[in-house]
Amino acid sequence: MNYRIADVSVVRYPVLKVTFNDGLSGEYDLSEMIANGPIFEPLRDKEFFGAVAVDPHGHTFGWNLDDIGNEIDFCPDATRIRIEEQKVAELADHYRASRSAAE
Repeated sequence: MNYRIADVSVVRYPVLKVTFNDGLSGEYDLSEMIANGPIFEPLRDKEFFGAVAVDPHGHTFGWNLDDIGNEIDFCPDATRIRIEEQKVAELADHYRASRSAAE
């Protein structure tokens, strides 16, 4: 399936809430990327970080999307995989905690 980004917003710096066109949403923490990736250096500016946007067709989200060659954008598929993995990990942790409490 070809998922698209429906919405993206800042939860707290440097965490985004990403919502897909099928309703799935989750938090996407960019801390490591910002700390370790020189291409992400502009995102260290909290005001700039707050200007995150979705492209008009939902194919990507990021910053400076209209400035070709200077944009910082993210793949929706890779973002979705990361959010789905987080959700599975959270469910597994919840399941383990509830099983331990019941025993």
